[in-house]
Amino acid sequence: MSYRAFQRLWLGLSISYIGDQFTIIALLWFVLQLTGSGAAVGLVILCFDLPAVVTGALLGRLLDRYQPRLIMGFDNLARAALIAAIPTLYALGGLQLWHVFVLALLAGALAPATTAGVRAFVPHLVADAGLDRANALTASSLQFSYLVGPLAAGFAVASWGGPWALFIDAISFLLMGLLALTLPAIAREPRKGLHAAASRWLGFGALFSLPYVPALTLLSLVFFFSYGPLEAALPVYSGQTLSANAGGYGLLWTGFGIGAFAGVVTLTRISSRWRPSIVLPLIAVLWGALLCPLFFIRDVPLAMLFLGIAGASWAPYTPMETTLLQRLVPAEIRGQVFGARHSLVVAAAPLGAAFGGVLLQYLSAPLVIAISGLACILAGLGGLASPSLRELQRGGLEAAALRPGDAAGR
Repeated sequence: MSYRAFQRLWLGLSISYIGDQFTIIALLWFVLQLTGSGAAVGLVILCFDLPAVVTGALLGRLLDRYQPRLIMGFDNLARAALIAAIPTLYALGGLQLWHVFVLALLAGALAPATTAGVRAFVPHLVADAGLDRANALTASSLQFSYLVGPLAAGFAVASWGGPWALFIDAISFLLMGLLALTLPAIAREPRKGLHAAASRWLGFGALFSLPYVPALTLLSLVFFFSYGPLEAALPVYSGQTLSANAGGYGLLWTGFGIGAFAGVVTLTRISSRWRPSIVLPLIAVLWGALLCPLFFIRDVPLAMLFLGIAGASWAPYTPMETTLLQRLVPAEIRGQVFGARHSLVVAAAPLGAAFGGVLLQYLSAPLVIAISGLACILAGLGGLASPSLRELQRGGLEAAALRPGDAAGR
C-alpha cells in the first residue's frame, strides 16, 4: 500500500505549522508595537480562536458533503490571501488596526476546515494499523514547530519587521493548499438510519448519538479546561515566584516543548501496550500530578524539568484520542463529528485560561497552578470511573471494525 498521499499531507502540515509560528510571533509583536496594549494583543488571539466555535460544525458538514481535499485546499489558499493582505496593506500605507482584527477573524473562521479535515481524511490515506503512526507523525510536526518556529520567527521579525515576516506564513498556507489539492478523491458511503438522522444537527446529533464518543469528548473538555489556568498563571509564576525575566519564562515553555516532542515520538510504543481508553485518563492524572510540585519549586531549571516531563506525558493525548475516534466514528460522518467536536473543545482551554486569570486576582500563581493540576487529576479519575469508557476498556473498540469505504481513494 502506498502512503505517498499521506506523505504529501504530512509535508504540507509540517510547513504550515512552522508558518503559523511566524504569524503568532510576528503579528502579536507588530500589534504590541502599534498599540502598546496587551489588551489589543489578547483581542487578536481571541479573533483567531473564537470563530472556530461557530464555524467548526458548519465546515465539518461540508467535509462530508464535498471532497475534503477541495475544502482543505480552499481553506489554505484563502488563509494565504488573508495573511498576505496584512503586509500588503502595510506596504501600501493603508493598514489600520481594525483590518488586522477582521482578517484574523476570517482566518480563524476558516481554520477548522483543515483541523477537522485532516482527522477525517487520514483514515482514507493509511491502513487501520497505520493510524497510530500517522497521527503520531502529524502531532510530532506540530510539536516540532513549537521548538523551531518561534526562534526562526523571532529572527525574521528582528531582521525584516513584523509585517514582512507574515509573508512566510502566507507562503506556507499556499504550499499546503496546493498539496491538499493533489490528494486523492474518496468514495462516499450512503448515510443510513441513525447516521442520516443525526447529521441534521450539524454533527452534534451524531456526536452525542455514537457510543463512547460523548464520554471521550467530555473527558477532553474537562481536561483542557482544567489545563487552561496554567497558561494564565505561568508568566506570573515565572516573574513573581521564580524571579525570572521573559527569557526565563520562555525557557519554561521550551522545556515543555522538548518534553512534548519526545513524548509524541514514543506514542506508538505506548498505544501498542495499553488500551487508549485507559491511557487517556491516566495522561490527565499524570499531567496534573507533575504540575502540583510547581507549588513548591522556586528554581527555574527544576521548574523547567518538571514541565518537560509533564509535556512528555501530555503530548500523546491528542493523537491517541484522534486514532480512537477515527476507529469509532463511521467514515461517512467523520467530517461533521470532528467539526462539531472542534467547535466544543476549541473553547475549553481559553475559557480555562480566563478562569485562571480570575483566580489570579485572589490567589497566588503557584496555588493557581496547583489547582489546575488537581483539577486535571480529578478529570482523569472521572474518566477512569466513566461507565462508558470502562465498557470501551473491556473491548468495545473491537466492535468498531473498519467500515467499508475507509480504504477508498488510497
